[in-house]
Amino acid sequence: MEQEPAAAAPTPTRIVLVEDSEVVRRFAQQLLVRKGFHVVEFPDGAAALDQVLRDPPALVISDIQMPHMDGLELTRRLRERYDKRRLPVVLVSVLSEEENIVAGFEAGANDYLIKPYRTAELMAKVSVLLREGEFLRRETEPTLPPEEEAPAAPAATAAAEAPPPAPPSELPSDETAVRGFLPQASPHYFFDQYVVTGEYGRGGMGTVYRAMRRDDQTPVALKVLAPRLSENRTAIARFLREIRVLSSLETEHVVRVLDHGYDAGRYFLVMEAVEGDALDRIVLRDGPLPEAETARIFWQVCRALQDLADQGLVHRDVKPANVIRRASDGLVKLVDFGLAKYEHEASTLTETGYALGTSYYVAPEVIEGAKADPRSDLFAVGVSMFETLTGRRPFPGVVPYQIFKRIVSGPTPDATQFRAGLSPGLLRVLGRLLERDPAARYQRGEEVERDLKAWLESDEGQAAESAAPAAVADEPRPDDTRM
Repeated sequence: MEQEPAAAAPTPTRIVLVEDSEVVRRFAQQLLVRKGFHVVEFPDGAAALDQVLRDPPALVISDIQMPHMDGLELTRRLRERYDKRRLPVVLVSVLSEEENIVAGFEAGANDYLIKPYRTAELMAKVSVLLREGEFLRRETEPTLPPEEEAPAAPAATAAAEAPPPAPPSELPSDETAVRGFLPQASPHYFFDQYVVTGEYGRGGMGTVYRAMRRDDQTPVALKVLAPRLSENRTAIARFLREIRVLSSLETEHVVRVLDHGYDAGRYFLVMEAVEGDALDRIVLRDGPLPEAETARIFWQVCRALQDLADQGLVHRDVKPANVIRRASDGLVKLVDFGLAKYEHEASTLTETGYALGTSYYVAPEVIEGAKADPRSDLFAVGVSMFETLTGRRPFPGVVPYQIFKRIVSGPTPDATQFRAGLSPGLLRVLGRLLERDPAARYQRGEEVERDLKAWLESDEGQAAESAAPAAVADEPRPDDTRM
């Protein structure tokens, strides 16, 4: 009886590795071979270019700093023949400044890896890019429509499921936060590996779309840099900073980043979808909030700020528009990290001025030239809490100079002028947050969190809870199950 011939073993996926350091190249080659890949090695870009153009692999991993032809030039030359869908490129370098990463993406890289890297980090990037290869290489998918186009209007039945929010044109020009979503539309275009189905909101930096990941239908928020900023190096650096900051955080009160990249000439950031409203919209719609509800919101904001401070980070744009309350359970998320920076980082990316929407929340010491730190974020918490309790800004004005003058030397705001009967304990917390002298202010977010929780448990807080209308959602507890 004749035996059937054995099935041929599948051909290993071919990866081109371009690295001038023999030690680094050998290490990466051995790692990839152990994972089942066929690796072709080259010592520099010039040696790799002709071979890759003649017979493109599934993926190219290239160092940037090399003799003869560096990784940036190699990537640019490859992009003349193959787009990122047909030939993914990962650039690797010890260069970690934002302008270096920007240069890598502008050259056409799919991703950027900073040395020294963990092996798991390299393999995760390789795995994702290869897994995405099938649908990223399709040439028939429609491209992202112009920024001015809005998603198609949904059917009346879908619109009736949620109250109609303000149109995108009414959003402040400096807002890019995920906010109360527009009614969902039918899927109508693709972006990278995501199906865009609607829109959360628009702002000065770009648009946040409602989307789903195609391979598993996970709902996401897709933030895409505005077209007019796609060649603005400062704007791109700010966008990449936001990606870097969010990627470094793991806290339930900060919106999680899931993915990022560059597609159709646009930089994008993918975040968890938070179905809820921004605090500014809640107050605009419902009026000043009950005291207990306000305390629950802001202890969560301060927990987020403490988690940031523990990583050496300052948010620098705390305001009601960047505080999202999840509709399902009241969990509060801090969003929009385009201005965030490390406390001791030297940078001039965002220090040349403030948009009007941010001016109301700048701490007096920052206006006078001091560097932002966690205490200046807490001053912004105080301004936001004042607004939430009263529906009024404590330092009103129409131009930044007028606002700044009132913050630095104007009369001390009194919330009871706009809302009588506020609880003395809550007013003490608010007053300390709004101290002009940062030394007299709360020093850490966890101190505010502690005092607000203590007030909620006090007789005064319990009385305020009993007197208020039923809360929209219960206070989140540590054992709650989260997304």
